[in-house]
Amino acid sequence: MNRYVTDTHALFWYRTASPRLSATAKAVFDDAAKGQSIILIPAIVLAELFYVNEKLGRPLDFVAEFDVLRAAAQFELLPFEATDVLEFGRAPGIPEMHDRMIAVAALRHDATLITRDAEIIGSGLLKVIW
Repeated sequence: MNRYVTDTHALFWYRTASPRLSATAKAVFDDAAKGQSIILIPAIVLAELFYVNEKLGRPLDFVAEFDVLRAAAQFELLPFEATDVLEFGRAPGIPEMHDRMIAVAALRHDATLITRDAEIIGSGLLKVIW
């Protein structure tokens, strides 16, 4: 089964049915909903999702959304452990801490990252779709 890690914007745009989500990324999320792949959600993505949702006036009921993400078979929530910082050295081309946390999660799980982030894509460190 294909494994993907999502970044915050991709997940937010998917859950809000935003036209900002690329057709390719939407297809990956839709395939996961059909049981054809799994979407891994790092803990930092959930934290950022909370803040993006707040910033944009709460278009999502965050508690209900969290419950959906936790219960849905196509999603797997990834914890962030203190020892995970030891893997930051695997992503030297990604300077922003939260982006590095997401990238390292994708590397650790040998997963393709769903993102449009130019610095992550430009790093050439991992498989990316958008």
